[in-house]
Amino acid sequence: MILAETVTQTWQRMTAMPDDQARQLVQQMSVEQPVILAFLLAMSDQPPFDEHEGQLSFYVGLVIWQIMKQSPKRLRKVAQTQLKQAEQANEEFLDLLATDTEGDFFSATKKMLETYPEPEVLGYILEVLLDEADYASDDPPIREENRGQAFLHLKIILDAFISSIDR
Repeated sequence: MILAETVTQTWQRMTAMPDDQARQLVQQMSVEQPVILAFLLAMSDQPPFDEHEGQLSFYVGLVIWQIMKQSPKRLRKVAQTQLKQAEQANEEFLDLLATDTEGDFFSATKKMLETYPEPEVLGYILEVLLDEADYASDDPPIREENRGQAFLHLKIILDAFISSIDR
């Protein structure tokens, strides 16, 4: 399991990264995790996300990848079948998001955090999507109505990474 300190240190390193180094990181991801990169690009460029929301989702996906690379066990390349399995496994959660209230969403995610294989990484995703205090008024977080979908897409990526770690 990845420690909270690792999540924090990786997130801080990514936040301080210059743009040219970030571009190199995306290039590295195209070699190491092409399936995840394609998913991130498709996710960040589709409705209902606006440009800012797409960029934020893409960035969080990169951070998740960097965090998962810190696992004590080797992170293998995610195969298309692993990503599809993660998508299918999350379809039930998508149905829950479509029919439940915001309180039900928080209850379901709290329960999930208690049993999830990488609770600190999942917690990071939730923190980024829900913490409005870190954003300037001209650069808002993901709109409330899109947070559930952003969470689901990012959780799919995390689930695919988890399934690709050596056991």
